[in-house]
Amino acid sequence: MMDTKRFLDRLDACFNRNDMRGARECLTFWENEARETGDDRGLLTVLNEAVGFYRRTQKRGKALRAMAECLTLVDELELGGTLSGSTVYINAATTLSFFHQEEEGLALYDKAAKCYIASGKTDTYEYAALLNNKAGTLNALGRFDEAEVCWKEAVAILKAEGKHDGEIAISLVMLAHLTYDRDDTAFDAVEALLDEAWDFLNSDRLIRDGNYAYVLRKCAPSFDYFQRPIEAQALRDVAKEIYERG
Repeated sequence: MMDTKRFLDRLDACFNRNDMRGARECLTFWENEARETGDDRGLLTVLNEAVGFYRRTQKRGKALRAMAECLTLVDELELGGTLSGSTVYINAATTLSFFHQEEEGLALYDKAAKCYIASGKTDTYEYAALLNNKAGTLNALGRFDEAEVCWKEAVAILKAEGKHDGEIAISLVMLAHLTYDRDDTAFDAVEALLDEAWDFLNSDRLIRDGNYAYVLRKCAPSFDYFQRPIEAQALRDVAKEIYERG
């Protein structure tokens, strides 16, 4: 069986220095390793990471092909009713939504949610991630009120958990967009959400690593959009510094 921890450590090291070429080579190497050894569980781990990578690099065909094989492996390994399988469903749903197949994505979010609810795991980071991503899909479909409920529930879970302030910031930024899209006169509410997001982006609890840099880059365009260029540039500068430090 392939060394899953070694694979994930290598991949994380690439992301920590924003080395997309290295990440692609890492995924290719370990995918071949898993196939050659017949390790289907290892292959599922690699392909699930590949789905996220190809979504991040906007390679639609490769992302959807990897996603389809992941879903097949979940069925073959009988993981459909497990939290591991639900992680794959969430990743697949996020990918479908990213490539404008939102309705298909919603069905997979709901499938994963049933497992978390049945397992009593609705106070976890993973369930909050499900809600965050589902909210983005609902928002894209113009179902603003439902999206708002999901994002606010995700924020409440993560605030109680206390370990993912960056993800809280992203949710608050998305709520700012939703608030403005629904009512373009709601300036005070939007500014309050952005102020709170800024506080979480500067939280002392956050580790200044590649994931933090990714969060900063994800939020920066929104601060530009809402006419806060100084904060936006600060986010980009810190992200660049972290990636260069590698």
